[in-house]
Amino acid sequence: MKKSFWSRFSEIISTDEKESKSNLPNGFLLFFTLVTIFVIPISPIQYLEFLFTCSITGVVVFAVLSLRQNHKFTRSFAAFSLVIIWSSYFVDTTFFRVGFRFINFFFFLFLVFSLIKQISSISTVTFKVIVDSITGYLLLVFAFSLIVTIVSIKIPGAYNSGFSGDLESRVLEPLQDNIYYTFMTFTTTGYGDIVPVHPLSKSLSVLIGVSGQLYVAIIISMLVGKYASLKIQNKKQSQN
Repeated sequence: MKKSFWSRFSEIISTDEKESKSNLPNGFLLFFTLVTIFVIPISPIQYLEFLFTCSITGVVVFAVLSLRQNHKFTRSFAAFSLVIIWSSYFVDTTFFRVGFRFINFFFFLFLVFSLIKQISSISTVTFKVIVDSITGYLLLVFAFSLIVTIVSIKIPGAYNSGFSGDLESRVLEPLQDNIYYTFMTFTTTGYGDIVPVHPLSKSLSVLIGVSGQLYVAIIISMLVGKYASLKIQNKKQSQN
């Protein structure tokens, strides 16, 4: 009897107890990523700095735990990133606050590429593959939002609607504006309320938009290929 799409999908997301435990770090990584992007920006201003630091810490910690090939370089990079994150919280200097964004930008890029590599190494579509695909998408957007923050603050007038943050103060820049603009550019939605006007911000917006299209194309092709191979494999097994 031919299986429906939903029955195949339920087979993908259903896991045994042992596999469910191995998926926990990936699930927590997605959870902290969602909190960082969607919950923290709307938190009370008096708790924003601390909550943002804690959520980023959760992302970094579970990023290391979720990668199967957990090399020494990954752990060292994550440890260095955590030092910069908490230093920027306790030491109120421009150096650490700018360094926090640059270091985490490169760490999240490294994490996204590691997740893509991990997805490509798995032969079938599993629950972990789906979670990692979503997490990689969100982290890539968030990584670009960190660069958007630095450009908007260091180059006054880079955007027609300035992000009124100050890296030298204890108040974080309006995260909702930065993340909102980056998501709209990444998904090529572009409502037009925030527009890049400086050559650097324009080039950055092009890079963000192209990266979004490439990520979707690469991940979708991987998932479709794995799903098709699984379907062919099941068909051969049913014929034997």
